[in-house]
Amino acid sequence: MLIPNAPSLPLLPRPAYQKMIVAGSPEAFGRIVGMSDDRRTAYVVWRGTVGAYRFQPDPATIDTCYVIQGRAIIRRQNEADAVLTPGTLFQFPREPFEMQIVEEFVKASFLYNSNELSCEVEPLQPSS
Repeated sequence: MLIPNAPSLPLLPRPAYQKMIVAGSPEAFGRIVGMSDDRRTAYVVWRGTVGAYRFQPDPATIDTCYVIQGRAIIRRQNEADAVLTPGTLFQFPREPFEMQIVEEFVKASFLYNSNELSCEVEPLQPSS
């Protein structure tokens, strides 16, 4: 799969993230750009604006990301903070955590579930 210039990819609003906001008024956008044939791995580009979210991840899904742009801080109970900046490769916790976005944040994520993911590819519209 080739996704040239991922930071400029047109992303879709993710209103479901609104219920996870714990500080500020962040907005989330994303696009599922691909899926493995066995539906166990999805390729996602995600962008968030400044603010903070509280995540309750699915413990069966592993979310590994590569930070493209911005800065975010991951906070977990009884753990040191993880600072995510461009070039960082990071595996998100599989237990609840808070993500504070300090500068508009863009990441490419690779979601893996040994069963099957329940998401669908969101193809780009062909240019006219």
